[in-house]
Amino acid sequence: MGWNRGGRVLGVVVLGLSLGACADTYTPEDRPGGVAESRATLPLAEGIQVIAVDADSVPTFVNGAFGQVPSSPDAVRGIQAEALAPVIARVAPLFRVKPEQLFLKKAYVGFDGDAHFRFGVRVNGVEVMGAELRLHARDGQVFAANGEARTDLPAPLGATRSPAMAGEVARTHGASPRDAVIAGAPALVYWRDGARLLLAYRLRVTGAAEDGGPVNDTVLVNARSGEVLLRYSNLHSLRSRRVYDGRNTSTLPGTMARAETPPSLDPIVNVTHDNLGAVYACYWELFGRDSFDNAGAPLIATVHHRVNYVNAFWTGTQLVFGDGDGVNAHNLALAVDVTAHELTHGVTEHESGLIYSGESGGMNESMSDIFGAVCEWHAENRTINAGTFLLGEDFWTPTHSGDALRYMSNPRLDGVSLDDYSNYTSVVDVHYSSGISNMAFYLLSQGGRHPSHPDWPFVEGIGIEKAARIFYKANMDMLTPSSGFLAARITTEQAALQLGYEAGNVASVSAAWEAVNVRAPVIIDVAKDVPIPLRAPVGKSWLGRGMVPTGARDLKFTLSGGTGDADLYVRFGDQPTTTLYQCRPFRLGNNEQCIFPSPAAGAWHVLVHAASAYDGASLVMTHL
Repeated sequence: MGWNRGGRVLGVVVLGLSLGACADTYTPEDRPGGVAESRATLPLAEGIQVIAVDADSVPTFVNGAFGQVPSSPDAVRGIQAEALAPVIARVAPLFRVKPEQLFLKKAYVGFDGDAHFRFGVRVNGVEVMGAELRLHARDGQVFAANGEARTDLPAPLGATRSPAMAGEVARTHGASPRDAVIAGAPALVYWRDGARLLLAYRLRVTGAAEDGGPVNDTVLVNARSGEVLLRYSNLHSLRSRRVYDGRNTSTLPGTMARAETPPSLDPIVNVTHDNLGAVYACYWELFGRDSFDNAGAPLIATVHHRVNYVNAFWTGTQLVFGDGDGVNAHNLALAVDVTAHELTHGVTEHESGLIYSGESGGMNESMSDIFGAVCEWHAENRTINAGTFLLGEDFWTPTHSGDALRYMSNPRLDGVSLDDYSNYTSVVDVHYSSGISNMAFYLLSQGGRHPSHPDWPFVEGIGIEKAARIFYKANMDMLTPSSGFLAARITTEQAALQLGYEAGNVASVSAAWEAVNVRAPVIIDVAKDVPIPLRAPVGKSWLGRGMVPTGARDLKFTLSGGTGDADLYVRFGDQPTTTLYQCRPFRLGNNEQCIFPSPAAGAWHVLVHAASAYDGASLVMTHL
């Protein structure tokens, strides 16, 4: 983490159809821990329960009886993909993916005893970055599946730009340092953009930033147009242990200062060593997890990184701590929650793999904040105190008492973090959007009302340990690389059910997410030539979807009438946002129109956003 300061439908539908019938509804493209947790007792439905779907009503989470698999931990870990073929043949069509397009990435038994099987997706032999399908089994029966693995989307064949060109684009991109180099060879991947797959080169750009800090970014370059599609950092800045002394240089890891040995003369080395042990104990005792990779990887940290460096980060293999400058921060290695935060980036990298950009990046950062709080609580004899839900209070602004880097119980206190999903846009930094799920976790754990909305419903708390188990299970077993806040709600609700928690606890999970406005959006059907009256307070959005037939011409979406200022956004194939759209007229008032002379057949999505409160407006879709 960088210590920066400054239509989906949700519900349950029981399908009485056979899986074979579902397959015809579309045309796809030609070490165990000693955790004292009771086993879950979720009953299996006779049919198939569709828990959530995407904007095209394609399932993203289903429950049911999908077939038999091995049940012993050794058999699960050693399973081959062929043994799962009968189950995949039943499940894959629900998610609009062909069985042969799936490949087994990982099979394991979770801390609660359930088995899990994680599949990646390939189209035309190329991996779809961020796409996964996951199977969940208990006592040898697959009872649930989730993911976004669709391969029925348009996907271009073959790159028209060379790997060398892509490398040059990434190296000279505005966000790249002057000395940028491309580490390793470019890899072709598909990247989902709404209702299509884009072919891209995935590259790793490394170098040194202007302030001397390291740069290690993933960049996606469109393999056909040459444009940069996505860029994000692989440095997530804010029981074998090794602490190194960076001696105020940028060299990593530095000089060995202490391993599993007697204390050093350097107190910072010793406190870092102790904090690493505390975080290891937190994950082991709560979840039976053996290090960040769950396979006993050494816990490595470097202290005294650079001069007066106010930061801490995770490189993918180790932690790095600056000494602070004595004004903005003391030494960052002093805080056990920061140590837990950074190591949790390693946990997330090995489990859900949440991509460090957009909503998934906000969830990635939030998971680290959450388990920073959880491991601080665990290290302090499982006691909640005034600092439990403050992040970095041990080092932040030493001349000001009582403040912190982040405030999970009231995220807006830092002046930049969000506490409500309705205020989210895709341009919000991941360190600030993390406040949405931080707020939800705090309410689930401790209970109460939203601090910004004291008149909103009360959330009944379930305690930090139960809440931690729910979020850990979601991060380990259910979230996928591209998951956002709604997926986090769905998976934490299902995690609570699968853990066998009582109905009131499950209801609290839902209530916590409701309190931060994470819910499935209501999408209104827009019929041809039928005006829809609209009104909304400032900041609220209305979503609609109109179906356009083959051969239609002169498609128009017209917003008109009334008072105030409503903004119109239109996009084909997926919901528009205020930053992602095909048409946005940019006019004051309510009189706006989007025209498409030769529209594609299918679903056209509309967003009307209240730039200021408006009333008396109407929207109509017309076409020839």
